[in-house]
Amino acid sequence: MTRRTNPSFADTFLASLLFGALSSLCVACDAGAGASSATESAAQLQSAQPTTSPSFLSAMVRAPERVAHSGLRRVEYHLTVDDLPTSLVYDERITADGEGHYAIEPVSVAAPAMTVPQREIFEELQHTRQGFFFKYRDLRVRDVDLFVANYTVRVLPEPAVVAGVECVEIEAIPRVGPRRSYTLAVEAQSGLVLRALERDASGAIVAATTYLEFSRTPTLDGVEFFAERYAGTPLAQAELPADFAPARPQILPEGYREVSSEVVELEAQTYVRRVYGDGLENLFFLERHDPRVPLDASAPEPATLTVRIAELGSFQVAEVVRGRGSFFVVGKVSEADVLGILRSAL
Repeated sequence: MTRRTNPSFADTFLASLLFGALSSLCVACDAGAGASSATESAAQLQSAQPTTSPSFLSAMVRAPERVAHSGLRRVEYHLTVDDLPTSLVYDERITADGEGHYAIEPVSVAAPAMTVPQREIFEELQHTRQGFFFKYRDLRVRDVDLFVANYTVRVLPEPAVVAGVECVEIEAIPRVGPRRSYTLAVEAQSGLVLRALERDASGAIVAATTYLEFSRTPTLDGVEFFAERYAGTPLAQAELPADFAPARPQILPEGYREVSSEVVELEAQTYVRRVYGDGLENLFFLERHDPRVPLDASAPEPATLTVRIAELGSFQVAEVVRGRGSFFVVGKVSEADVLGILRSAL
């Protein structure tokens, strides 16, 4: 298996479009509830034994779906393209009714400067990615046991105030894998994350989401809630094409466990999406099967396969084409982890 790395700007742009399409195909899982005050919760976490966890961690798991809320928030991504630092900074409005319905709409773009056509494309992509943003991009504890096992967690000394709301602020550092850290400001009563900062190994902020305005009593009139376009069928219950045996990675980054596996039918193609998690972050493995691609049964299996890899901020996005389909990996893991996942699935 061969690979091509250090993509050009054009390749990175194409990868970002691919990531947008893949994110539209990613959909998911949950669990939890409960809470107290910020100060009480901080003390709870600091004194918690390895076999216990404070209630606000459990509340974080399903808070976005179960807690009615709305707000304006600033989203930032800071990355390097062609060795030049660049940023995407924009404001978005989120509305959730507490019963699983939500909408995330872009409001304004602070950087970079965009032409009218570029802004229209950006807004369309943001609209289609709402499900990915709500379920996967927005940081929260997704599995308490995995989170505690995979991250070193500490409470920062002083409660944080975000959009006028007192929050308990925690720092989480992965025990293994790429060296980065997360700082989450959590409204302990609801479990909602009102500020999330992701830092790289040098301590520089690479991504941030911060509420500028926040309300627990959202106005729902006139809100167009997101409707999932590619609802999947659990893999165990799906009917698959006779010539298609889904691959399954045998090697995963340390700490990751399978969260869900689903089948999606789209334009005569079959996609199998597997989601793996470490309690905070998610890793996606997608397999595309296209029965329309002709195969020569007598042709030998190629000796090498080419993997296209692009680094998009903290994400690695990889694709390898094989036979009638492709494998995709999307996640905040190392290039070595990505290649290991792909090799173990072939």
